[in-house]
Amino acid sequence: MRFKIPGRNTNVRLFEKVETTDPQYLIFDVGVEYEDGSIDSLVVPGSGSYATARRVIKDLNDKAAEKQTAETAVVPS
Repeated sequence: MRFKIPGRNTNVRLFEKVETTDPQYLIFDVGVEYEDGSIDSLVVPGSGSYATARRVIKDLNDKAAEKQTAETAVVPS
């Protein structure tokens, strides 16, 4: 995802996929892209990091769904 900083010719890059020559790598970066095309960024390397982040988010979503189901299943008498 990219968005422009208001009043500047600068874009913020959030988890932009980095093109690689080897398809086994899944790399994302977070940083700033300037008008001239130069980029200052931090890279999140490897598909393992991405898979771990996805698993953590999935686990959090599953726990929230279980909690919501449990709350709606309780019927006061």
